[in-house]
Amino acid sequence: MMEANWEKMIAHTSRHHQLYYSQHRYDHDHFGRDLDDVSKSKGRLGRARHYASLIVATRHFRIFITILALVLITQMLSSSNMLHLRHDDNSRVRKIPDPDAGVAHVIGIHFFDAEENKWRHIQNSEAEELGRRRESPRSNFALITWNIDFSISQPQNRIAAAISYLRSLLISGTDQPDSISPAIIVLQEITADMVKRLANSEWVRKHFYMTDVRADEGIWLKSHYGTVTLVDRRIPIKNAIRLHYDSNMGRDCLFVDIEAVSAETSENVLVRVGNTHLESLVQPTPMRSEQLRLAANFILNDASVYTGLVAGDMNPIEKFDATLPADVGLKDAYLENGGDDEDEKGHTWGYQTEDNKFPKRRFDKILYSPNGKIKMEQVEVIGVGEKTMAQPRVWVSDHFGVLANVRIR
Repeated sequence: MMEANWEKMIAHTSRHHQLYYSQHRYDHDHFGRDLDDVSKSKGRLGRARHYASLIVATRHFRIFITILALVLITQMLSSSNMLHLRHDDNSRVRKIPDPDAGVAHVIGIHFFDAEENKWRHIQNSEAEELGRRRESPRSNFALITWNIDFSISQPQNRIAAAISYLRSLLISGTDQPDSISPAIIVLQEITADMVKRLANSEWVRKHFYMTDVRADEGIWLKSHYGTVTLVDRRIPIKNAIRLHYDSNMGRDCLFVDIEAVSAETSENVLVRVGNTHLESLVQPTPMRSEQLRLAANFILNDASVYTGLVAGDMNPIEKFDATLPADVGLKDAYLENGGDDEDEKGHTWGYQTEDNKFPKRRFDKILYSPNGKIKMEQVEVIGVGEKTMAQPRVWVSDHFGVLANVRIR
């Protein structure tokens, strides 16, 4: 087919050459004598150059070259492997699958060294030993999940207000943090500014390990949807692992491995707690199913894990999301404790936002292993109506948080 097109283009060009010579009164004899003169003076090479210069000088030849270039460009574009997909009513190019998708990286943990007045990064064995020196394992802890929203203004003021609220919530007005159960706080949509503010918080420095204290490297350079986990320093911690998803939005699941004690056997056991933010919006190829399945696999199919949980923003906006936790083998703490998805008391999104793209619903969930080794108690929505102190006052987040008490059996 390409050869036929070439022949047509050449024939078309030849006809225009004839028209050109006719318009300039080049009859056959005149043209021949002209070529003879050129031949006598310059030989065959001169004749070829002369004929080529006449062709190139024509407007039609330039049009032919332009058309040919456009044809070649069109063929190259149509042959490239680009798949245009619908995304939130806009066309977008489907990204190449992340080569790190499904890969988990050990990232270590940070604790604030008061003597050196700085955060120290420690690895697995050192983290485990530090935890053992500080506290004996416990069978219960509070688990809090909260999406802080990267897009609203005043990120540092909002995270400061969130921490102040959580501190008041956890100490219950007693100002004696050691009198209550230790807490693990999993945060989503954390920005670089928020990380800095968290790392500078006196309360966080004194009472928590942090998974991330810098936001100038790694995932923080690729996404607005950062995940950070705070682990009470009364909880022995063994590890921190970041599991990468195949995601258009840089989503992941951040796990911490803690040491707990079984309330029934008194044995020390490893409990894995995940902090995740599943893909948002309606995707041409649903990603949330595979993302949550991957996270669940790290809890359900690791022989070293006694039991585990995954908490965070699950973005349940499509029909399949209603059964997704059960489909991947996890229980829903809110539903297992008598909650109902249709009950507004359990909703965590849609009340502190002007975005009405999706109906009000329970976006944020705490899921856990169904192996009978966890008992979930007192699951409740928190952070309702919380605003910054700085003017103009804004909501801490467009999400409410969720708190549950976890007991290891």
